[in-house]
Amino acid sequence: MLEIFMEQPVAFGLFWGIWLLVPLLVDVFTAMVYFFSFLTHRKEVLPKKADLDFYPYVTVVVPVHNSEKTLYKCLKSVAEQSYPREYIQVFCINNGSQDSSFEEFNRFQHEYPQVLASWFSMDRAGKSIALNAGIYGGRGSYIMNIDADTWLDRDAILNVVKVFEGNPSLAAATGSVRVDKVPGEGSDFIDIINYCEIIEYAVAFDVGRRYQNIANSIYTLSGAFSVFRQDVILQSFLYQTRTVSEDTDLTFNIRKNLEDSPGRIGFIHDAVAYVEPIESLERLYSQRVRWQRGELEVVGVYYHTVPGVVGALRDFVGRLLISDHTLAFLRLSWTFLLPFLYLLGYPLATLVVAMVGLFICYFLLEVFNFFLAYKASEEKNRENLKKIWWIVFFLPFYRYLLYWFRFAGIIIGLMEEKSWKVKTPISQVRN
Repeated sequence: MLEIFMEQPVAFGLFWGIWLLVPLLVDVFTAMVYFFSFLTHRKEVLPKKADLDFYPYVTVVVPVHNSEKTLYKCLKSVAEQSYPREYIQVFCINNGSQDSSFEEFNRFQHEYPQVLASWFSMDRAGKSIALNAGIYGGRGSYIMNIDADTWLDRDAILNVVKVFEGNPSLAAATGSVRVDKVPGEGSDFIDIINYCEIIEYAVAFDVGRRYQNIANSIYTLSGAFSVFRQDVILQSFLYQTRTVSEDTDLTFNIRKNLEDSPGRIGFIHDAVAYVEPIESLERLYSQRVRWQRGELEVVGVYYHTVPGVVGALRDFVGRLLISDHTLAFLRLSWTFLLPFLYLLGYPLATLVVAMVGLFICYFLLEVFNFFLAYKASEEKNRENLKKIWWIVFFLPFYRYLLYWFRFAGIIIGLMEEKSWKVKTPISQVRN
């Protein structure tokens, strides 16, 4: 190995430097952009009113599909908000449930009779259909959509309304979504996956969405927790079934409608919602495949011509596709080409050095991301992150696993009809 470094150090550095740096370039650049935006924009872009002069009506729409395990907890979090209950309207829209979700709703009504909550059943299943029914029936100035497996922080609605009332140009916003997993409890394989999820969500929302808020480039109003002005969402196409990512589709539609107005889409950092951690690797695979193919489907709907390289770099959607789609094929070579180089005569020691170097680079990147997430979090969440600091050693492997899941989403998007339910390769082989 020493001879390799001594005989051709320049060639060695250039060749393997490119191998290590090119795939990392976009990830490192993104992390640095997040870092400098965090340093230069400590204050929230969307200020909120200190006190409300009045309490506008808020309609909370909860699509329900076989949600007996989580629906009560979701509705309870709405009922126990610091926002006055008499100004909250809850619509539970059942779309094809075959379990005891209705019984859980009845239990909630019995324990919280003072909350105005209604149950409606649709003739056919479909989350988009359920959401649209609730939106049409709501009488609130603000329409809030949350999933049945999501629960709100006590001040979530209050903080949302304060921000909207303090920013008349704000058309719609997404809150901060976090994984409801107690750090440090359990060390099984799926627990490690869940801890990685915690960091992933913290970076994506507390850091990533903050930057997108500054750059006005939010491209997805999270289906788990989003809020709209009633007039804005009623002027849109609402949630559609033409893609598997109806929330991204709606976001693009609203953004297009706002092109000739001062309105904007934003992110509210201290409006927090919690989601269940992924319970299995199969569920994680299905989720990420759907996210990836949904992203491509939405872009295909709104982009009728392919921009050039310069045009793509100038557009936030173009930059997103370069990162999530174009570079995905470059990363593909890490797995297949490196072992093939050994068959072509490259020394095994050289390949090992390259792969170890690649891991070290991504490890350092994940340490940096963890630091960003820690600095961007409030004190309570920082204490939780401290308990799982060691997860940074697993994050490079987790990210690589997600890469393959999302790459499968690209391939499936080209070959199969859209579907919310995605079968894993193992289940397909079994069938």
